[in-house]
Amino acid sequence: MDRSMDIREGMRVYGENDRALGTVERLHGDGFHVAGRHYRRDQVARVTRDGIYLRGAGATEGTARSTTGQAGGETRVPVAEERLTVGKRERELGEVDIRKTVTEEERTADVTLRRDEVRVEEVDVAERPPRAGEDVFDEGTIRVPVRGEEAVVGKEAIVTGEVVIDKESTTRQEQVRGTVRKQHVDVEQAYREARGGFERLHGQARASQGRTFEQAEPHYRSGFTAAHDERYAGREFEDAEPELRQTHGAGDNWEQLRQEVREGWNRARGR
Repeated sequence: MDRSMDIREGMRVYGENDRALGTVERLHGDGFHVAGRHYRRDQVARVTRDGIYLRGAGATEGTARSTTGQAGGETRVPVAEERLTVGKRERELGEVDIRKTVTEEERTADVTLRRDEVRVEEVDVAERPPRAGEDVFDEGTIRVPVRGEEAVVGKEAIVTGEVVIDKESTTRQEQVRGTVRKQHVDVEQAYREARGGFERLHGQARASQGRTFEQAEPHYRSGFTAAHDERYAGREFEDAEPELRQTHGAGDNWEQLRQEVREGWNRARGR
């Protein structure tokens, strides 16, 4: 099992004699960066819970400079840029005060009250003797109680309505601005510096095929330039190959040119 696939950002990296080189800063297709230096996955001897251990020449300590390695007299310079990352956080934007007050006002109400009314009337009756116990000549005052109703004012509290308080979350689009930095590479200058390496490579691998460097150079340059093109950023050669083939208009000759274009691509990507 290839444990080099277990490499993650933040893992510690050890070189020759288990010397600490730093931690993995960034992963990419063929390797990773530690302290500003590029290491390939095939330089990994083993991956343990404690960290990553390198083998051979790749186990030497890197430097904190931006130069990531040299091959064939060429200098590899990483190209970086900053991107905006926008997050969200909850915070209190304000508050709504709802105040209740009490007021007083005079009110009137109609009510019907019942009351006894006393009427005194003298009427003639047929003459008769007094009844037993009836003292017709007794003097005094006869009291007749008079009853009735009077208005009593009372108050009671009743609920006549409600105030409903509700909160609703809404969204809005907001444009966030920030200043980011981005490095630009002079591809022409970089190719001129790499040209000697391509010429040596061609002499070793292609001269025996009867193909001159002047015939192959446009394809080395094309692959080198495409590897720096933002359209292919983060993509592997195989993924970009259909577009590169169309750009060259190679038709049936693509298989003959493919290796040269790919070598230019890989050299630009530091492989």
